[in-house]
Amino acid sequence: MSKEKKKEDIKFEFEDKRYFIKPLDGKVITQGRKAYTKAFKKAIEEGAILKKSLDDHMRRQGLWDDQKQEEYTVLIKQSADLEYKIKSGHFKSASELRDKALELKRIRMQTTDLMSVRNSMDAITAEGLADNEQFNYFVAASVYDYLTQKPVFSSLQDYEGQSDSKLSIECASKFASYFYELEENFEDTFLENKLLKKLNLLDDKGFLVNKDGQRVDEDGNLLNKEGSRVDTEGNRIDINNNPLIEDNVIDTLEFIDDLGVTKESPKEEKKATAKEEKKKTTRGSRRKKVEEPTT
Repeated sequence: MSKEKKKEDIKFEFEDKRYFIKPLDGKVITQGRKAYTKAFKKAIEEGAILKKSLDDHMRRQGLWDDQKQEEYTVLIKQSADLEYKIKSGHFKSASELRDKALELKRIRMQTTDLMSVRNSMDAITAEGLADNEQFNYFVAASVYDYLTQKPVFSSLQDYEGQSDSKLSIECASKFASYFYELEENFEDTFLENKLLKKLNLLDDKGFLVNKDGQRVDEDGNLLNKEGSRVDTEGNRIDINNNPLIEDNVIDTLEFIDDLGVTKESPKEEKKATAKEEKKKTTRGSRRKKVEEPTT
């Protein structure tokens, strides 16, 4: 972190309770480094790889190769070229700017997808594991309850024991924004999103919208709040613009059985069996009466 922020600038609320992040002091930083060193040593002893060996390891495992590296390089170059052209005023119309902003968004998503495996592997290197332990220590030592003025977590072990809780996740998120100086809505800083907002084609939640403020996909198709395709009246439709029909309609589907192989339902089979048994019993009773000798 390049600069220290004042305590009053990093308050936050969660589930109607107030918290704050106490700036790291020398003691906390020292203990955090100790946590890093201890975790790094343990990771090495347990066979974790180093970051400098990550590329070779991924290639041996078939997770990375020259083709993926070339693809990544091409995407980065395309992104840089497109950003330059947008900033330099190369595109003159709003429609061109919209299309190029969407293209840049797609390139960024492709780059993220390509690097996702590499980033996940980076987290399990010795350095990655040690970084994570240090981060956890800082969260445990720095997040305070505003009312009691006491740490939310009593220790590193306490925090790690609750790491899956909603409160722990929220504390980690807020501390990460503070520690790494991340923007609250960092995606707003992307050039394509800034451009789409300037064109009034992106709402406050980051969703694409049309000129009427209705949510749409990249092709301009209308979407509902859940992101499903809909028609102009808000009815759900499929990719071919047909009305969406639920699968359970098959249970009530009417048709002419011209194949003669339709299996009867269990209830119908049961009724048919009971009816047949009744017929057999009736026939048996009649036969018995006929066969009885006369006296």
